[in-house]
Amino acid sequence: MPNLDFYAADDDWSALLEALFDLGSFRVFESDSEPGSELREFSSAADVAAASRGRHLALFVVGSGPEPVVRRIDLLPGLPGALTFRYCCEGWGLVQLYYGGPVGAQELRWSHTNHNSQKRASAWAAAVPRLGDPAAWDWAAVTSASSKLNRVVRRMAVSKIGSHPVLPNAAQFIADAGLRYEYGTGIHATPSYSMGPR
Repeated sequence: MPNLDFYAADDDWSALLEALFDLGSFRVFESDSEPGSELREFSSAADVAAASRGRHLALFVVGSGPEPVVRRIDLLPGLPGALTFRYCCEGWGLVQLYYGGPVGAQELRWSHTNHNSQKRASAWAAAVPRLGDPAAWDWAAVTSASSKLNRVVRRMAVSKIGSHPVLPNAAQFIADAGLRYEYGTGIHATPSYSMGPR
C-alpha cells in the first residue's frame, strides 16, 4: 500500500531528506511555490531544509512518465503586497512527501507519503485533462520507488504507535512532552473532548 503516516521531528526530517536523495530514484520539487515565485526543484537535502516550502514535496520518479505539470494559480485580489500568483507541481504519478512535525509542545503531527494508483488516476483523468493520459506513466516504477521510500522510513524507525513508525527524534519528543493520545492527524498530550474522561 503506497500510503504511510509516520512520526518525525526535527533532525528526523533532515535524515530522511538525506536518505531520499541517496536513493537516486527521485527528482524533488516543492509541492507549492512561495507566492510570487517560480516553483523550485531541489538538488540536495540542504536545499530543501533551507526552503520555507520544504515541508511539502512532490517527488518525480525518474523515468516514470511525463514531466511534472507546473500550474499557475492566481491568488485572490486584496492580499498584502503585490503577490498575485503561486505555482503548484502536479502529475498523476508524483509521490507526495509531507512533514508534519511538532505543533508547539503538545502535539506531533503525522508526516506522510502517498501516491495515486493507476485505477484512481484513470477514474479522474476526464475531470483533470491538463495532466494528460495516466497510461503514459510507468505505474510499476512509481509504486516500486514509493515502496522503497516507505521501507527507508520503516528502517529509520525505533518504534511504532499503532501502524505508524516513530523515528528517533520523534520518539524523544513524544517521551519528553508526555504525548499519549492519538487522534486526528497525530499524537497529543491531552485527550480529545470526544474521548471522554480517562
